[in-house]
Amino acid sequence: MVSIRRFSEADRGVLRDLVLQLHETLRPFDVDLAPGDQIIERYFNALLSKVERTAGAVFVAEDDGRVVGYVCVWGLVTPDDPDERPDPYSFMAELFVQPDCRGLGIGRRLVEQAERFAAGCGAYKMELKALAQNESAMHFYEALGYAPRVVIMRKRIGTAEREGGIAS
Repeated sequence: MVSIRRFSEADRGVLRDLVLQLHETLRPFDVDLAPGDQIIERYFNALLSKVERTAGAVFVAEDDGRVVGYVCVWGLVTPDDPDERPDPYSFMAELFVQPDCRGLGIGRRLVEQAERFAAGCGAYKMELKALAQNESAMHFYEALGYAPRVVIMRKRIGTAEREGGIAS
């Protein structure tokens, strides 16, 4: 039986490993993502710091004592753009479920927990980012009622060859 609970400091090591797994899972979809071993400490600490600064939360899914997934929610985020509604909202920064546990409803339960948390914070909406080429994530979120709001497009410019995300 899978249970969803709030992250505790005892989960720090396993959560870090799951964050790294998510990062490595996403790298094939985005050539601009650096190798996880180069960024994990800085990234993980920044993620938890933002959770703290926004009165957010991390929830973990546990199955028979094994943490099999997590969701990271930034509690109340102030919009950056001056033309947006000024009310704080919540942001689902990350969601990950171990590959061998997918398709069991764990991701849906984590998202539902994140949404309950956001509503409890007084947020009027939840936003998230998903890589456009990660079609399974896009379909998952759309099935839960999320819809694209802004599409960020990019084009590589310049002539420098790039290797591993670092100009050579």
